[in-house]
Amino acid sequence: MDWEAKSPRPQEALGQSPYDRWVAPNGTCMAEFYRVDDRYLLRFPGQVDFSVQPGANGDAHEVTGWPVPGCESDQLANLYHNAIEPLLGNHTGGLFLHGSAVRIEGGEGAIAFLGLSRGGKTTLAGAFARAGHAFMTEDVIDLDCEEGTYWLQPKRSKLRLFSDSARHLMGPDTKIRDEDRKQDIEAGDEFPFASAPVALRQIYVLGSDHNAPLSIMRFSLQEALGALMPHAFILDVEDKARLRGHFTRMADLAQEIGCYALDYTRDYAELPRVMDAILENYRTR
Repeated sequence: MDWEAKSPRPQEALGQSPYDRWVAPNGTCMAEFYRVDDRYLLRFPGQVDFSVQPGANGDAHEVTGWPVPGCESDQLANLYHNAIEPLLGNHTGGLFLHGSAVRIEGGEGAIAFLGLSRGGKTTLAGAFARAGHAFMTEDVIDLDCEEGTYWLQPKRSKLRLFSDSARHLMGPDTKIRDEDRKQDIEAGDEFPFASAPVALRQIYVLGSDHNAPLSIMRFSLQEALGALMPHAFILDVEDKARLRGHFTRMADLAQEIGCYALDYTRDYAELPRVMDAILENYRTR
């Protein structure tokens, strides 16, 4: 997939309403989706506009990014890799979800965590990595299905953590470049990274109640599909044919992989107990 970063420019009004939006739990608009002539325009307010030009066969796309003045290069790269790539991946028949994942040490499988922004999924991945379970991705679940096995593909070898989680996992004296933005934590001895595909064994969907007691409950097939769908990346909600294909791939995933509702109190002191419960659930599945 080709893409090109252009010189910064302000985000001007487009004179039309978006056909879709991504809205955070606090009501903040994270992204807007537009059609401009024969292309898509994806606007991340205050950050960057991405123009997506479909190829002649509908599968190859050319992507151009225009950051706003002051948008740093790492912001642009993160948005491309963590939003545009999975959007286009699902649009062209792939299977991508918004989540983090780790390889369980001593086993032959990986587990994935899905959840809303600031729901704790990357912190969980970081905590597992510190305990020796190498992380595979911190934001995008990329799956290849081969004969019923879903192979989780490793992504970039870094964790992006908010300042409070970074200090918890790395120590209170950790230097933070920007308190309001995620920090890039590179893989290493303290945060091992799994660089080869691993079979996905279980998916945990994090609940939105951050004060809930610890519990792990398996979803029924119907519940699992409903729980997974909000964490998928969909470029065009009005393209019915592609949506049907995407729904079928998600239904197959829900049928083949155990999906669980994971609730727990979002308190760093609770993380060891949460990890123990997940590992017990994984090993007794």
